[in-house]
Amino acid sequence: MLHSKIDLNLFIVLRAVYTEGSITAAATKLHLTQPAVSHAMARLRDRFNDPLFIRHGRKMVPSAYCQNIFPQIEKALTALNSTLMPQSDFDIRNHSRNIKFGFRDILESIFFPDLITDLVTNTPKITVHSRQTSRVEMEHALEQGELDIVIDVLTPTSENIHHELVCNESFSLICRQDHPILKKPTLEQYVEAKHVLVTLKDSAVDLVDITLAKLGTRRNIVLQCEHFFAATSVISRCDMLLTMPNAYANILKEKMPVCVVPLPFSVPVLPVHMYWHKQSDHDLVNRWMRDKLFAIAEQLDLPR
Repeated sequence: MLHSKIDLNLFIVLRAVYTEGSITAAATKLHLTQPAVSHAMARLRDRFNDPLFIRHGRKMVPSAYCQNIFPQIEKALTALNSTLMPQSDFDIRNHSRNIKFGFRDILESIFFPDLITDLVTNTPKITVHSRQTSRVEMEHALEQGELDIVIDVLTPTSENIHHELVCNESFSLICRQDHPILKKPTLEQYVEAKHVLVTLKDSAVDLVDITLAKLGTRRNIVLQCEHFFAATSVISRCDMLLTMPNAYANILKEKMPVCVVPLPFSVPVLPVHMYWHKQSDHDLVNRWMRDKLFAIAEQLDLPR
């Protein structure tokens, strides 16, 4: 519970000192006197029992504690400001934000060429930080503000996490050009071949292997790794096979001498969802980015 005697304006002062790097510059930005800013920071230091900033030459360097709490302060102030701004007046060009994605390499390759090109050209104040996140840690990372948006396969979450279908991804067979299996792919040829499996450490099951098990057979996996690009580079030089999501397979086909063909058996589609925390539901910047990602998925004609 927020302390009843805390002045929320103090956090605006803290943000200004954090971003400007000095008391004087923060005072100028906020149209306050330097003593007023110094007094506000003194009140916050007493409240948190931490120096918050340490003078280093002419710069005010945030303490470890300040660096730790600042993302939450920034997110809270942005959310408060968004409640005062009618959506019809929202202009993304007036907002500066680093948006943190939880994307695997396959999704970065699908979304980033269009997304980042557009951001750099039209909204340079919006920057992106992307990292892989396990499905186990996803909810905690969204709740703590470590991530803003995650796109991944359909995963059980609590009611605090909102999500929406991005696409239903199908699987394709990818192999080197002139591979013998291309003449007439059969299930028997598929299971007799040597395979590369791309999986992350938190992936307990694989949809392709589940399907093969239901058919009473299994594939011969001789290499397991975490990146499709590396796996594709391997199979482009030998007779090993790779089974992977179709959208990314077609991207890699343009970069390496491989062929992409349908699998010789039917595998259920893989639902891919976008996830965000409920506290970001009405965050106008977060909503703007979600809408942009959905628009890119539609523009790329990803199947839904």
